[in-house]
Amino acid sequence: MNTKIKYSPNKNKNFYSLKEILNKIFFTFNKKRKFFFEFFYLLFAFKIYHKISAIILNFLIRYFGYNFYNNSKILRLIFFSSIRGMSIDEIFEIRKNHFKKIEKNDKYISNKDYKHIIEEIRKNGFSDISKLFNFSEKNIDDLIKYFYSQKLYNGHDPLQSDLKKTHYDQINKKVEHDIFGKGYFSYDVETSLKNDLVNLLFNNIHLKNLANHYCGFQTEPYTLSTMLNIKKDINHPVAEYHRDTDDFISLSYFIYWTRTNKDNGATKYIIGSHRDKYADTNNEKILEVKPGSIIAGDWMGLHSGNSKMQDSERLITMIRFGKKINQSYMQTKSYYFF
Repeated sequence: MNTKIKYSPNKNKNFYSLKEILNKIFFTFNKKRKFFFEFFYLLFAFKIYHKISAIILNFLIRYFGYNFYNNSKILRLIFFSSIRGMSIDEIFEIRKNHFKKIEKNDKYISNKDYKHIIEEIRKNGFSDISKLFNFSEKNIDDLIKYFYSQKLYNGHDPLQSDLKKTHYDQINKKVEHDIFGKGYFSYDVETSLKNDLVNLLFNNIHLKNLANHYCGFQTEPYTLSTMLNIKKDINHPVAEYHRDTDDFISLSYFIYWTRTNKDNGATKYIIGSHRDKYADTNNEKILEVKPGSIIAGDWMGLHSGNSKMQDSERLITMIRFGKKINQSYMQTKSYYFF
């Protein structure tokens, strides 16, 4: 039976109480408050802002083009969350028109490895780029030991947690909540960047060049997160098929530090769903990888986490490249770190 999926089942669903929302608003990672950015963070609470700004941005892009918006820091700031107010049809129309303009430049990519990777991502939505890197077992073991020694949050992202850091030996503590303590734990950006290997990848020229080629414009990292999955059956929204609507155009890297298969959290991706708003689950690919593997992907494509965590724990770092000012940059409060 072919199952067609168009969008994300949890789009616009609220998982937080009023108290939790207020805690998120005032949370600053113990940094000096950045009032300018916090003003825009507040706008997440107003769906009417998303809807009205989406209508205006659609008009601007339709008559002046995507680059007119994308190259303007002022417009990107004003309309940073407009994508939340758009339908998948509107989002995919903008993407289709942009990719149609830039894909003809792929033939001019001089680096053969880059060219092959970009062609694969355009076709399937993802590509294994591990051959561009060569991590030693010691590199990986040292990184794993580092993160296991650090405090972490009980959510898929620190802003999707109870905002309290905890030690690794306390992460099995039971929490009654829709998304807290559901098998996903995360480290803040500062913790990730203090690791030498993650820091090198965050500033890696290969990752930037590939993102530039795929997106068709100069990119930079806009979010960084390292996440730990523990051994338990996971009941979390990201274990359902969804699209990451960080921005209209972006490229992200999933860096796996532990062996990952269908029994310990391997990501599932619907091949070609980054170009097709109606996706067929018969085209599902389970991304099983060895430690040190890096998957480059357009995560606007339908993908999901894996509810099976029976084999071993999974440690993964995610670095997302695009234009820095977008809804994900704001929503994760990455502006407190870079």
